[in-house]
This record gives sequence, C-alpha cells and structure tokens, in this order.
Amino acid sequence: MKWILCVLLVGGAAAAGWMKARHFENRVAHLRDLQKALRALEAEMKYRRAPMPELFARLGEQTEGLAAVFFTGVGSRLKEGAQFDFSGLWTAQAEGAYEGSSLKEEDLRILRDMGMELGKTDIDNQEGLFREAFYRLGEAEKEAAEEKRTKGRMYKGLGVAAGAAAVVMLL
Repeated sequence: MKWILCVLLVGGAAAAGWMKARHFENRVAHLRDLQKALRALEAEMKYRRAPMPELFARLGEQTEGLAAVFFTGVGSRLKEGAQFDFSGLWTAQAEGAYEGSSLKEEDLRILRDMGMELGKTDIDNQEGLFREAFYRLGEAEKEAAEEKRTKGRMYKGLGVAAGAAAVVMLL
C-alpha cells in the first residue's frame, strides 16, 4: 500500500509539472494558428474581395482552434448589421475568443493593433499592416518556443523532483 501511495504521489506531481508545461506549448500553437489564420485573411481580402461579413464567416469555417472562434464571432457580429466601431468589435471578439488562453497580453496587443487599422485603406496599402503583424507574431512565436524549451522542461523536471522529494520525506 505504501508503494502505491509513493507511485501515485510521484505521478501526481509529475502530471502537475506537465500540465504547467502545457501552457507554454499551447502558446506556441495559438500563435501559429493565429498567423495561419491572418495569412488566410490577407489572401481572402486580396483575391476574393468579398463583403466583410461573408469573408469572416468563410474564414471561421476554414480555420481551426481559437482563430475559428474569433473569425466566426467577428463574422456573426458583422452579419447582425448593427451600428458598430469595427476596431471595438475586433477587440471585443479577440479578447472573448482568446480569454483564458495561453496567449500573453503582448500577443493580444498585436491582434488589437491590427484591428485598429484593418479596413481603413485598400488592400494594397494594408500589405504593410499584415507584414508588421506577421513579423511581430513571428518574434512572439520565437520567444514562446524558447520559453517552451526552457521553462517547459523546467516545470516537467520540477514536478517529478517534487514528487520524489515528497516520497523521500514520507519514507
């Protein structure tokens, strides 16, 4: 019985460490999905030139993860046809879709900044906006990957070590 308790204690502590490390892995995945979704947005805006509600609804169906939730939310709010400030709508949907996610405030700021300028000029003039967003998201992804590598490994090891230390203290 004592050995079973020891194994459960080490396993539980290791699982806690892995769960904490998962936060760093999720941030990398969210940033990659967001970049992919914004590339799709740029392509749709450039080549299809569809009305915004239709564009965002289509992107919501084509993308995955939280980006799909974000685009679907923007599309549905645009289809409602109520008077709105696009920047405010974009920001509200971004914060709602990514609430509780692994993205940092700086990551969300990139998305909010993009919404402030999106749609104010023609697509040719917005290429710079997309280019800047992709650069900033790429840098954030590099930072997130480094955190995943260093802090993720640390939390995994710390969980196992804490469980082992608890077992040693109990014995």
